[in-house]
Amino acid sequence: MTCLCSLQLRSLLGSLSAMPSFVGLVPSFPISLIASVSAMAPGAGLAVSASASASASAALMANLSLMASLTAALKAAMGVNLAAPLSVSAMASLQANLSAQINSLNANAGMLNISGPSLSALLNALLNLLHLANLIIAVRVALGIDLRASGAIAALQARLDAHASATAKVSAMASANASASAIASLMASMGLGVNASAAASLNASAQAMAKLMLGLPQINVNLAALADLSALMALIAAIKAALGVDLLAANAMVNLRLALGGLPLSALASLRVSATASAMASANLSASASASAVAALNLSAVASANLSAAAQLSLMMSLMANASFLLMPPGSCGAPCPIALVAALTP
Repeated sequence: MTCLCSLQLRSLLGSLSAMPSFVGLVPSFPISLIASVSAMAPGAGLAVSASASASASAALMANLSLMASLTAALKAAMGVNLAAPLSVSAMASLQANLSAQINSLNANAGMLNISGPSLSALLNALLNLLHLANLIIAVRVALGIDLRASGAIAALQARLDAHASATAKVSAMASANASASAIASLMASMGLGVNASAAASLNASAQAMAKLMLGLPQINVNLAALADLSALMALIAAIKAALGVDLLAANAMVNLRLALGGLPLSALASLRVSATASAMASANLSASASASAVAALNLSAVASANLSAAAQLSLMMSLMANASFLLMPPGSCGAPCPIALVAALTP
């Protein structure tokens, strides 16, 4: 069993507050550029826009989104797949571990809450760098293009132009069944197909999640601060994956300048992106094929499940996944530990 260590959290917050200014290092990139590139990736047809998702049953879509987010966060942080059936003992162990982590997070609420404004400011300062990291990863995964290579910008512009031309020919009817596509996409993210068996598994998972969260302590920290810290750690992980630079390292700025020096930043910011292509980048071009299958599913237990605490739990687990060094056995750091004290006093 592990909990969030006060010493580790204090050290992390200190490192974040000591980061140098990144203002002016990276130009701003249009979000439509990243969306267009991502839409060319294999399997992108399942992606849907937020407005399209909203057209589905509000309760069903909200709970499916919460389930997908929590499933992904728990799998990344603890290796547990909530979309699959868990034994009674496995569920009890998961509940005990999550309770310890929530209690330790609550014990550090004061430290985290007071850092909220500085975390928000740092997140905003790093947004351009995050967009660059996402663009590098999207171009590499979707198109196999190394942006440092000679001719990369010309190749990328050609692919964007070709995508815009193809997208312009797609009928607006493609989004008619976008809500069904949203459901299929969320189910796919949890490793489920679109069939009656998968629907039954999803209903059972929703009920299990609701039961799990009923037995957990309430998270009592400033959710904005928790969200910003979680986002910052995910951002730092994305930048490390894209540029090979650890922003928490002592020589981060030197390494970052070296990594950026090999990239055509001005040319990237000047790429042409079709308004039509970016507007339809998230349209499901095969929505009609899955619409009838989704319509036949019985997901009533998903829609009715009480998953109100899932968003907060997902934030916490996302933080733990991207900052696993924060977790330690209670009392192991040698500092006064309220969680270890409670454990010692419990009969």
